[in-house]
Amino acid sequence: MDDFAGTAHQAYGLMPNMTWVIGRGGRILYKADWTSARNVEVFLQRYEEGRRHRPAAGAVAAYLTEQIEYRDVDREVFYARLRRNGSRAYTEFKRAEQIWRRRAEHTTAGA
Repeated sequence: MDDFAGTAHQAYGLMPNMTWVIGRGGRILYKADWTSARNVEVFLQRYEEGRRHRPAAGAVAAYLTEQIEYRDVDREVFYARLRRNGSRAYTEFKRAEQIWRRRAEHTTAGA
């Protein structure tokens, strides 16, 4: 869990809606560019299940996967969900949108 100052958020990329699950030794266990509470919950359940049923001989090895997920693009529904996560989540995302908009305008103006 991050602190109120956002120390982990700052250390791991400053994107407005990312999720990281980091193990006790600092190993990244889960990373998503976009937060889905359902996906995080499923991952945590699967991770804990794997830990409980690990063979005593240690005959397992970790591996990395990547996958594509989909999210709603209805802005009003999206903003409502962001607000549910806290005013800071909404505010940070709105700030990021302004930055992305300025970058796009700058890129378009220079083309």
